[in-house]
Amino acid sequence: MPAPTHPFRNTESLLVVIPDDGIDVEAEARLYDDLCDDQVSIRPSIRPKSPQGPPSIFSRDIWLNDNSGTSLAFARNVHIAGWTSVGDKLGGAYVVYDCVIRTKEGTTIHAHKRYSDFVLLYDALKHSLPKHQHHFIPALPPKSPFSRYRAAFVDRRRRQLQYWLSAVLLHPEIGACQSVRWWVMD
Repeated sequence: MPAPTHPFRNTESLLVVIPDDGIDVEAEARLYDDLCDDQVSIRPSIRPKSPQGPPSIFSRDIWLNDNSGTSLAFARNVHIAGWTSVGDKLGGAYVVYDCVIRTKEGTTIHAHKRYSDFVLLYDALKHSLPKHQHHFIPALPPKSPFSRYRAAFVDRRRRQLQYWLSAVLLHPEIGACQSVRWWVMD
């Protein structure tokens, strides 16, 4: 039987070992955002002539008005500012997200929600909305029991939940339903 060899013995590339003193989540998030922006960047000359306003979260070529016209949704802006881990990992820890919701009237609401709260809202919307509106509700980001406390995973999930919550709360009809209002105020 041949003697075991090191798996990187013949490599000429630099192998970098990440120190175990923590991960800079903010730097990692900025890098991720920069990489995503680079892949879908649009030249300014290609952007269509549209009303001035915030870009749609669904497309870079659709522009939204100020969400105060015919929309019945009460939210104008949705942002998940951060997250924190509550409890210890062995005794039932969980992650809480800080959902910052700005209403049409300019009031800012901070709703602290767990991932399971997002699942409850998803289920409530599926049960309370007419079937023809179900396709407006995006799928939630998947669960990952093995990496749920890793900072990079939780921050990526924060961005995915922010997209999901924006799609729900800023939708002109879904954002106005009673299930959404109860979820925000609970």
